Amino acid sequence: MSFAVHCGDFAQDDDDEDDGWIVEGFASAAVAEEYARRFIRAQIEDLRREAESAAALKDMYLMWGEYAATEGFDSAAWVDHCIANPATRKAETDYDALDPNP
Repeated sequence: MSFAVHCGDFAQDDDDEDDGWIVEGFASAAVAEEYARRFIRAQIEDLRREAESAAALKDMYLMWGEYAATEGFDSAAWVDHCIANPATRKAETDYDALDPNP
């Protein structure tokens, strides 16, 4: 059994039928969830330097960021955590390291 993460772009036009992409082939739900965590954190960290406040950062993420979702993962809580706690190590944003299809 393999696991997947559904990713997409918040800035996407609502009329666009292309609703993101799926990263498939994770060996476990835990690895898929970690990929989603790192993917979201990378998006937030890329926007952080431009944000004037935590509220502005969240607004920017929801407007221009990309999301990642997988079964059992609370992405809204994770976004709030990432906004309140900046990444301190590259590994926290290195989702490519977990990509099962490099």
